Amino acid sequence: MQNRIMYLNIMIMLVLNIGVGYFAFKEPPDYNVSTIPNLISTDQGGFANFKVTLSPIRGFDSQVTLRIAEIPNGVQATIDNNNTKWLVKEDVEVPVNIKIDPTAPAGLYIILIEANSGGLVHTIEEKLNIIGKGKVTVLIENFWFYPDNLTIRKGTEVTWINKDPTGHTATSDQGVFDSKLLRENQQFTYLFDKEGTYGYYCIPHPQMVGAVKIVE
Repeated sequence: MQNRIMYLNIMIMLVLNIGVGYFAFKEPPDYNVSTIPNLISTDQGGFANFKVTLSPIRGFDSQVTLRIAEIPNGVQATIDNNNTKWLVKEDVEVPVNIKIDPTAPAGLYIILIEANSGGLVHTIEEKLNIIGKGKVTVLIENFWFYPDNLTIRKGTEVTWINKDPTGHTATSDQGVFDSKLLRENQQFTYLFDKEGTYGYYCIPHPQMVGAVKIVE
C-alpha cells in the first residue's frame, strides 16, 4: 500500500514538473499583429479601409498569412494580395479595403482578422461603425436592442420592432421619445432631426439599454 502511495506521489510530482517546465520555457510568439485605425466609420453603401500591421519580435523572420475570419452581413473585405504570405522581417502594413452594401444594417460591428504563421495564430478585431441614413430598424429580441449602439445621419427615421413575446419599451433617458409598451411584432418610429447622442432603455427591463448618435 505504501509503495502504491509513493508511486502515485512520484507520478504527480513528475506531471507537475513537466507542466511547470513547459510554461516556463515555452517560446513566446515571434510576431505581433495590430490594426490602424482600430475603428472605422462609413455610410451604408460607402467604402473604407484600414491597415493590418505585422511586427516581428525577438529577431524572428515569420511567414504570415492573413484572412478575414468574421465579417458583418452586407460587408465585403478584400486583403491586398490575399492568400499569399508576407515575410515579416520588419513592420509590414497590409491594406484591407471595405465595401458596404446600401442595405447593410447600421450599427457597430466587428471584423475579425486571423494571422497564421506556421500554425501560430493571432486574431485581432477591427471595429466597423456603419452609419445609417433614411430609415433604420432596431430589433428588440432576446431582451436586447439590436443594434444597441447606432450612428445615423440627421433626418433619419429609426423604427423599433419588438420580436419578443414579452412587452418592451424604447424610452429616451432625456424624455425625448417613448414608444410606450410594445407587444410582440408591434413597432414604434421616431424621426431624429437634431444632432446629439440619445440614450434609451426599456422601462420594464432597465438592464436593456441602447444609444442613438445623430451626426450631420
